Amino acid sequence: MSQPSPKPYFIVLLVLGFLGFIDATYLTATHFMEAPPGCGEDGGCGEVTSSEYSTIFGIPVALYGLLYYLSVIFLSLLWFDREPAFLPKIMIAWTAPGIIMSSWFVYVMLFILDAICWYCMGSAASSTLIFITSAVMFFKMKE
Repeated sequence: MSQPSPKPYFIVLLVLGFLGFIDATYLTATHFMEAPPGCGEDGGCGEVTSSEYSTIFGIPVALYGLLYYLSVIFLSLLWFDREPAFLPKIMIAWTAPGIIMSSWFVYVMLFILDAICWYCMGSAASSTLIFITSAVMFFKMKE
């Protein structure tokens, strides 16, 4: 039996990476403009994005996210260019820390800050779906 192609997974990863990149770019831009992201009346975006948890070593968390999503886009495009067989393994290893960090930041929002930034939740959803897609691809390619 032939092994399934990872192409559909890399298409999904490319789309999710692009969506996460747009979200993280917006959050990074608002950070450097020192303006809270517009979350509406019910949102706690300003509280979350200006908290002590919004930077690591003085660098906005959103910028790390932007670079993470850019790397997912790059790795997905690399597959379309070269189709390296090792890339599904790299993707699951690369996206696992992303889901761990996203989980931590969702915990911080919900249980420490008691505020929700919907853009941050969008980023967490993107990184979660990227990890799930990478994991499904990895295990399908092992069969």
